[in-house]
Amino acid sequence: MLAALCRELALLGLDVGMSDAKPAVSVRQSRRNPRLWISIDVCDGFFEWCRRDGSRHAADDPAGAARRIATEVRRAAADRE
Repeated sequence: MLAALCRELALLGLDVGMSDAKPAVSVRQSRRNPRLWISIDVCDGFFEWCRRDGSRHAADDPAGAARRIATEVRRAAADRE
């Protein structure tokens, strides 16, 4: 599920990576911006990330989750400029 999310985020032009230490994906607008870490709650079936409100999105919709995450990451990058 995380690999599918990673692919979707990359298709949206974001800088993504997979963690070797824990099951998680990192994403950022560019190398100048901080990373956002996304993990998965396997029991409940959600992608989870914590930007402002502890956001979640159904894991069976990686494309939808990627769009939401991309919006948040881009908004945060714009706020930093």
